[in-house]
Amino acid sequence: MDSKQRIDAVLAHQSTDQTPFCLVDGGAWIAKNEGMTYRQLYSLEDGGASRIVKWTDQINTDVVSAVSGVFTACLNAFGCPIHIDEIGRPVDAGAALSDPESEIPLLDKGTIREKLLANDFVQGMLRQAKNVKALAGERKYLLGDIAGPFTMAAVLVGTQDFIMLIMDEPELVEQLMDFTTAVSAEMFKLLLECGCDIAMPAEPVASGSLISQKMFDEWVIPALKNLKDELKDYKYFFTHVCGASGSRVKSLRDAGVAAFSGDYLVDLDQALTDADGRLTIMGNINPAGALLSGTAEEVYAEACERIKTAGGRAMILAPGCDMGANTPVENVLMLSKACRDLAGR
Repeated sequence: MDSKQRIDAVLAHQSTDQTPFCLVDGGAWIAKNEGMTYRQLYSLEDGGASRIVKWTDQINTDVVSAVSGVFTACLNAFGCPIHIDEIGRPVDAGAALSDPESEIPLLDKGTIREKLLANDFVQGMLRQAKNVKALAGERKYLLGDIAGPFTMAAVLVGTQDFIMLIMDEPELVEQLMDFTTAVSAEMFKLLLECGCDIAMPAEPVASGSLISQKMFDEWVIPALKNLKDELKDYKYFFTHVCGASGSRVKSLRDAGVAAFSGDYLVDLDQALTDADGRLTIMGNINPAGALLSGTAEEVYAEACERIKTAGGRAMILAPGCDMGANTPVENVLMLSKACRDLAGR
């Protein structure tokens, strides 16, 4: 099997020659290995695409991220400050709405595409995606990982203020999430036009470590369903949720998500059981554990344990979240090695 066939098979819950392997993102890691800031990476003629393809080929991923490391950066088009000038630091977007009560009703969905296309960093993202497609699109599916509607809303007003807003003024949150769903959808559509095959809205603020299951089902699932409906031209629709989010599996399964990217705090065996042959589980190597600070042998053992736990059930081996910038290359190589060595397990 080639990489695309392997991904097609695992998402169809069919047997594969070996467990597929991919990164959740890897942008900070790639930039650090290149000795570059995000601004420098995205300022390259190809938007940094050749560097991304070089590293993902070196570690033998089956999927390549088309916009590495910038899942909230498009919110810069709507006033969120971003920090992109420190080597090894992931892109971090700050809040834009200081007075939600007066500013949320003024948000205009009619100008979203225009504002995105006028933003220099978004243009860099699109340039990168186009060039990743040209370099690797025949061999691997391109994954676009952009913040989902719930997390975008939290970033715009600040996470703590956003949670309070849900409890105090839910009608205002509905307006905000209507806007952020449209922003997320438009950004994913732009990436689709550049060649992305897989949409993966990332929802770290929807973590089980931050909000209840009731809140997840009330706010996150409807927004993801709406987003999925807007992105019917994508080949696959994944979702990433950080933290202790194993309870999210059944809701995401029933929402029609193709793959759930879960953190190391998720019980893999239980997640695969709850997936019930209808949802592929992606994960869940601890990115801050042996992968970052342990030995290659320890990483290999952890990866083999995950593959054995899956026992042939539909799983894509991956770090449970984005990798630390200082993760040793030799450790990352152990993930794909485990997939090859345990082929058929």
